[in-house]
Amino acid sequence: MNTLQRDINALLNDMAYEHPRYEVISDFFEMSAIAIRNAVSYDSQRAEYEKRYADVAKKYDGKQIKAFSMALARFQDEITLAINGGAPFRDWAGELYMESGTYNANFGQFFTPYPLSKITAMVGTGIDTIKAKIAEDSNYIMTIQEPTVGAGGLIVAAMEYLRSNGINYAWNCFVDCGDIDARCFFMTYLTLSLLGVPAVVRLGDALKLEYRSAWFTPAYIFGYSHFYSRLKNGDYPRTAIIPKTQSETKQVTAPPTTKADKYGQLSLF
Repeated sequence: MNTLQRDINALLNDMAYEHPRYEVISDFFEMSAIAIRNAVSYDSQRAEYEKRYADVAKKYDGKQIKAFSMALARFQDEITLAINGGAPFRDWAGELYMESGTYNANFGQFFTPYPLSKITAMVGTGIDTIKAKIAEDSNYIMTIQEPTVGAGGLIVAAMEYLRSNGINYAWNCFVDCGDIDARCFFMTYLTLSLLGVPAVVRLGDALKLEYRSAWFTPAYIFGYSHFYSRLKNGDYPRTAIIPKTQSETKQVTAPPTTKADKYGQLSLF
C-alpha cells in the first residue's frame, strides 16, 4: 500500500462502519468528479448533477463530508507533486480502487498494472512522429482514444511519456476516452482533470457508439478556442466523435476510414 492509499483509506475507513466500503469509495469518486465538472461547466445539465451530488452527500454527516473533502485534497496533492516532479506518475485512482477490494472480479475488472501501461505508451505513441509534427506546427494536436479506459492508467502513462520527451500534453494533446462502468467514468474524469489533460470522458458503450454522458475536463474548457477550432476544421479525423457541447452526446458518428499520413502514422491512432 502506497502513502496515498494509506492516507485516503484512513480518512474513509471510519465510514465503512455505517456504509458498505464499495459505496464509500464509489461516492468519493462520484462526488469529487461532479464537484470539478460543475465548477467549470455551466450547461443545461449542471442543475441535474448538483442534485445528484446533494442526493449522494445527504447519506453522510458533516464530519464524513469533511473527510471526503480531505481525501480529495490528498488525491490532488499527490497528482500535483507528480506534475512538479516530486512524486512518480501512477494510476492513482485505479490503485486506490483495486486496493479497496471493491472491484468487480466477476466481470474481469482488473486494471492494467502501471508499469505495463508505461511500456504500452512507449511502444504505441510514436514519439518521433509527434515531435516532427510539433516542430512543423507548435499548435499541432495529437489525439488519443481509449474506449475502455478503466481508471485512466494508460492515459496517465501516455501523458508521462509525452512529458518526459518535452511535449506539453496540455497544449499538444487531446484525449477522447470512456468506459461503460460509471465508477470508471468518474475515476478517469477526476484523474485527467487534476492532471491537466484536455479530454472528453464518456460514459457508455463504445461498440454501439451509445453514450449517456460526455464530460469535458477543465484543461479542454480553459483552452476551448485552441482545441475546438483546430479539432473542428477537419485536420484531425477523430473529431467526428467529439460533441460540440455536453448535451449533444447522442449525435455521434463513426470515425472515418483509417489511413496513414505522410509520416506513416495511422490517422486514427
